[in-house]
Amino acid sequence: TEEVVAAHFAHLMSGRVYRFDVPGIHALNFILTESLGGGGLNSLTVDKQGKAYAQLLLTLPVSIPASWNVDNGIPASMSRL
Repeated sequence: TEEVVAAHFAHLMSGRVYRFDVPGIHALNFILTESLGGGGLNSLTVDKQGKAYAQLLLTLPVSIPASWNVDNGIPASMSRL
């Protein structure tokens, strides 16, 4: 959720988080406002475009429902392939 991502990035941003579904590829796009110190070209941060934020987002723990029947990260329906 936007709230979970905002809490995860609280030390890097002072604005809001917006979430958008990306149709066709089962993806989400998160926009973090007020996180680059004035925008890509004006930012004094090391990561001027925020590209490392995607890597940081990968460190966010995600709970997987037991109903997905996942064994070692592989769905049971795919383990026979």
